[in-house]
Amino acid sequence: MIELRGIVKRYGRLVALDHVDLSIAEGERIVIIGPSGSGKTTLLRTINFLETIDEGEILFDGRPAGYRQDRKGRLVLEKQRVICALRSQIGMVFQHFHLFPHMTVLENVMEGPVTVKRTPREEARALALDLIGKVGLMDKKDVYPAFLSGGQKQRVAIARALAMRPRLMLFDEPTSALDPELVGEVFTAIKALAAEGMTMVIVTHQMGFAREMADRVIFMDNARFIYEGSPVEVFSGEMANPRVKAFLESVL
Repeated sequence: MIELRGIVKRYGRLVALDHVDLSIAEGERIVIIGPSGSGKTTLLRTINFLETIDEGEILFDGRPAGYRQDRKGRLVLEKQRVICALRSQIGMVFQHFHLFPHMTVLENVMEGPVTVKRTPREEARALALDLIGKVGLMDKKDVYPAFLSGGQKQRVAIARALAMRPRLMLFDEPTSALDPELVGEVFTAIKALAAEGMTMVIVTHQMGFAREMADRVIFMDNARFIYEGSPVEVFSGEMANPRVKAFLESVL
């Protein structure tokens, strides 16, 4: 579905992504692990065009997407309408929810389809209610975010992303801002999506969740992919890569 080829992202002298290659197949669940500052969040943001790349190529369905070269040969983003059309196919759930505080749960979930896709309000409302029910929050549909727990806010954020009917969901450490007892309810919502065949890329520090969810686990460090394999290969206890082994020993 999506392919990244030779992606480089720099912030001044800091290289955040160093010639990264990644292919994401339809229905695949990829989990990216690694130490803080290794480039995981930057990678997700480049997939969603929230960060511009300095080198490389992004392909959707085999065709270059999102960038063109200017007269000096530099990569520049396509026009805003093109980027918005691409982003509408990619849902992203952040660490810190980013709900609209002046809108109820139902209004938060309806906003994208109504404003971006020009979906009729009644159709958007029906879709929103269905998604709110799927994440187990029907009793909170008329509540404002200030009166929700962290786990409930994150489930609303998931429903809001799904309301755009994306082909791909990106999760950037979706439970890192939550108290431990609230983590399970968010993971349950993500597992339900996986059961429906949603394509996902998940950045997480929760190794148990990574082991359970992933078709493929990628270890990232110093802006590069160091190792990738199945959950069995990564978490079997027989890891030969010394950097990956040291990381797992520190977090497990």
